[in-house]
Amino acid sequence: MELEQRVTALEGQIKYLRFLAAALGAGLVALLSLGATGSQNAVQDFQVVRTRDLLIVNDQGQVMCSVGEDGEGNGRLALNSRSDKQIFIAGADERGNGQLLISSNTDQGVFSAVVDADGNGRLLIGSKGQRPLVSAGSDKKGNGQFLLFSGGERTVLSAGVDATGNGGIVDLFNRAGQGVVQLSCDEQGSGMVGAYDGKGAGRALKAKP
Repeated sequence: MELEQRVTALEGQIKYLRFLAAALGAGLVALLSLGATGSQNAVQDFQVVRTRDLLIVNDQGQVMCSVGEDGEGNGRLALNSRSDKQIFIAGADERGNGQLLISSNTDQGVFSAVVDADGNGRLLIGSKGQRPLVSAGSDKKGNGQFLLFSGGERTVLSAGVDATGNGGIVDLFNRAGQGVVQLSCDEQGSGMVGAYDGKGAGRALKAKP
């Protein structure tokens, strides 16, 4: 009778150990599955993200990039420097045309790509004092135009296409804003150089064939 009791007790222990092993195995599988899911969720690949505003910050919590809308409902992208200065803006002007603005770290605009009132593109380069230095764009007739300004915002050089369509034309201006030198082409396609005083008096020289 004692032997039978021992056998019965041993069988009970074996059943308990089997149950415990099964439970531990199930727990281990669940734990591994949870860890795998967590690692997958650490980096997620989103096909589409819908939000009203998006802010990207650095380790110190400073906003480095913002994507959203301006006060007129247009899209807007802005980048900030580590000193919390806005140095890059891509968005729309008051007419809804696209524009690109680049500023120095002292909040001074030094470069812009805009659309003028006639719908033509224009590039503007400025000084650190926010004065225009170079302008490249189009004239009223849709021809290319290049303007060079002094630090006092006076035009000192203009390059473009002459009104007659003979070719390019370059004008130099004195400090009073008066044209004193002109490079152009005549009807035959020959070069011309004109030199004038502040009152417009002077003469033009044509290249001889």
